[in-house]
Amino acid sequence: MSFTKTTQIIATLASILLLSACSGGGFTSLSSAGKNSDQSTGGGSSGGTTPSAYDKLDMEGYVSGGSYDNNFAVSLDKTNNALVVNLPIPAGPFSNLYVDIPNLKGAKIKTYYNSNNLPQVAISVPLQYVLHGVTTLPSSKLPNGNPLPAMPSGEAPSLAFGLNQNSENKVYLYIGVNAVGLYIESSYIPQYIGMTFPIKNKAQTQILGYLTIVPKSGTYNGGIFTAVPLPNDVAKIIDDHLSGLIH
Repeated sequence: MSFTKTTQIIATLASILLLSACSGGGFTSLSSAGKNSDQSTGGGSSGGTTPSAYDKLDMEGYVSGGSYDNNFAVSLDKTNNALVVNLPIPAGPFSNLYVDIPNLKGAKIKTYYNSNNLPQVAISVPLQYVLHGVTTLPSSKLPNGNPLPAMPSGEAPSLAFGLNQNSENKVYLYIGVNAVGLYIESSYIPQYIGMTFPIKNKAQTQILGYLTIVPKSGTYNGGIFTAVPLPNDVAKIIDDHLSGLIH
């Protein structure tokens, strides 16, 4: 992504974040993000009907290990057909936000404090983008030029924006085919500390993604990156579900 394009997107979203508020309609699962609610089972079957393969998907994930151990990381919002990806916000200014993301219809962003009073940022991405990618956005790597950790191709179409006008925390959303990445850049991440931890379901039986601490490199700030690559069988189940909604 070019510097000019990134700056324009950051400025556009910063204006929207400061001047508008989202009603929250169609984004109810994110409103309870990080509260250990059963986010990944919304919209399931009732009345004794047999749960579908989509209903049975277990995609509520938490970081396993490190200083962010048990931090909420990902869930499948089955009610709104969206993937929710979450990151802790490193130290720095905090703005309370809940708004639509420009240039990505149906996607939303929220900041909040979790039950441990730690600041978080969560993004909800409609599943059709997750499955098919986004061709209208430029493809890029991490801001420092390194490949995206645990993402299939090492780069993906992306959006960049600031959480508030004066904050050094910038957020980068990457959407590839069957893969979503979320990166928060921060000057509070030191050099030489680069670690990756799995994101697992509650039962600790499945790896749903990875959280990587990206160290500061030269003039580039460090940050925290979450990658959620969908296995082919999971993507097929989601695709079949979305096709059933259309037909």
